[in-house]
Amino acid sequence: MKWGSLAKQHRRALTRSVCRFLAYCDLIRHCRPYVDAHSSFAIVVVLPPGGNIDQYKEAAIVAFAEPEPRTRFDFEKTNVLIADKDWQRKERLTLEALVNYDRLVVLAKTRSDVHEKALAVADAVISLGAPEVGHVVAAARLCLRQRIGENLARELAGIPLDLIAVTVRRGRPVERSVEMVRIMTQKADKPEAGQVGVESLYGFGEAATWATELATDLKDWQAGRIGWADVDRGILLSGPPGVGKTTFARALASTTGAHLVVGSIARWQARGHLGDLLKAMRAAFDEAKQRAPAIVFIDEIDAVGSREDFRGHSAQYSTEVVAGLLECIDGVEGRAGVIVVGVCNHPHKLDPALIRPGRLDRHVRIPLPDTVAREGILRFHLAGDLAGHDVGPVVRRTEGWSGAGLEKVVREARRIARRERRAVSSSDLEASLPKRIAIPEELVRRAAIHECGHAIAFMSFGRPFEALELTDVSEGADGYQPLGFIQMTGSEPRASTAATIRDDICGLLGGMAAEEVLLGARSAAGGGARDSDLHRATLAAVRLEASFGLGSGMSFIAEDRETDLMSALRLSNELRSKVDKTLATEMARACAIVEAHQQTLLRASDALLARRRLSSAEFSRMIAPEDLRRAEDDFSRSL
Repeated sequence: MKWGSLAKQHRRALTRSVCRFLAYCDLIRHCRPYVDAHSSFAIVVVLPPGGNIDQYKEAAIVAFAEPEPRTRFDFEKTNVLIADKDWQRKERLTLEALVNYDRLVVLAKTRSDVHEKALAVADAVISLGAPEVGHVVAAARLCLRQRIGENLARELAGIPLDLIAVTVRRGRPVERSVEMVRIMTQKADKPEAGQVGVESLYGFGEAATWATELATDLKDWQAGRIGWADVDRGILLSGPPGVGKTTFARALASTTGAHLVVGSIARWQARGHLGDLLKAMRAAFDEAKQRAPAIVFIDEIDAVGSREDFRGHSAQYSTEVVAGLLECIDGVEGRAGVIVVGVCNHPHKLDPALIRPGRLDRHVRIPLPDTVAREGILRFHLAGDLAGHDVGPVVRRTEGWSGAGLEKVVREARRIARRERRAVSSSDLEASLPKRIAIPEELVRRAAIHECGHAIAFMSFGRPFEALELTDVSEGADGYQPLGFIQMTGSEPRASTAATIRDDICGLLGGMAAEEVLLGARSAAGGGARDSDLHRATLAAVRLEASFGLGSGMSFIAEDRETDLMSALRLSNELRSKVDKTLATEMARACAIVEAHQQTLLRASDALLARRRLSSAEFSRMIAPEDLRRAEDDFSRSL
């Protein structure tokens, strides 16, 4: 086939498709210097969002390979490749073979799709844009044999090319095609079932306030009232499992109207080896840039780890993952309209470079829901059911539960009602909670003595508390379930000295001391779980010796992070000996305070056992302050 007939065939193919014609115009507009070039070149062309890469390849063949009498190029030395697709088919292509082409055009949906060999020989990387209004008018006339006005053409130019491809065709008025796109877009913009904004959620505290402010800032930025530099571009959300961090990200996208791109190290790593992981990571950020305003949501970002902790044969791999993520985030920093949201359970495991200013520099912790939030979460999942009913009993019994646990309660209650073919009731909610088991009075009395021991120890050095509380039932769930607790008050900031840290340790060990002095032996209730008395006292003692330089030595052994502190404790016999000595000293101090007030503590524990709750004022009336000071003085003289 001769060149003339081949080119004519390609030109006819252009006018049979609106998208192909617009692709051709887009290529000519952005790549004009290379289309008209009389010398060799290699360029990478990145398509606009929704562009059909096969149609762009057909358009590129016409744009770049169409012969002209004055050119010396022939079709055999011109090549148009599609990133990924053609590279896999021609995987034996070498760099030397690539540079032999007089004209090389590599088409890609995103820059991350482009093979490193193509980037190595590229003279330019060109990003295409939305069609021009004049090109849309010409496409309607040449491809559809219709004449359209400028306003309709402008609206069509703003429609993604993939929607144009499925709606605009010969025999259908352009007005009808645009109306169909409007309907499709409205349906796509409607939230899915259960998808709501942050304003409809409960228990997110500071994070919800930030989301509302971000939505306002994004609207102001889009309206040109503020610059992108004034908008928060990164946030780290942390909290225990089940508090709704992923739900928050989806609600944030709904509230702000931003496109949501979901990713995680596990999701990106599933693509294959390190190169595939980095490629998938860059593709997520590229998608966000193309669909801005957008949110890149990185789930379990603490899986990235910290370069300070990498050891062994996988250290280089992990280091490159961290470096790749930093590169992506820094790239976003210079591109308007992209917000990065990282969520995790363990923020202390993150690389310090990720949370420096300019990256994920705002950290918000999502707590377990309080009483008001728990009721709001239950009402949200009930979706209008039980509107006039009291759910207080369920709220009170779910202290310390996460949002996921509350959702499970509602789901189980609906299952019970559905099985009996009736509407859900308050009793269904209560039946969905763990079975309550009565605690023997002997154990409840031990718990009362334990909590009063905490109270007398803390009061001896002026630490205020709100109240003591007991429970006489167990919810029947697995894990650590204390039968009582002391509710401390928020106090003014104070200097952390050796004395104040030792006071805290003494107060934490006061419950175990009360059991030992008044009952002859302490139980396992003071330890055995994270956040137990012994766990917190041990951590404080390790900080004293290994991090703060306030113990028997001044060496800095570990950062003030639980993982580092506990690791140092396990590895050093000398440190363990110092910590044991500190704990033993403060235990003896707590026992001395309890021994000085045995009768008073017994009366207080009896009152707590009878009432199940004692306020700080009620407890204080049972113990004279001068007795506390005398007990402290007696113990000091005995050292």
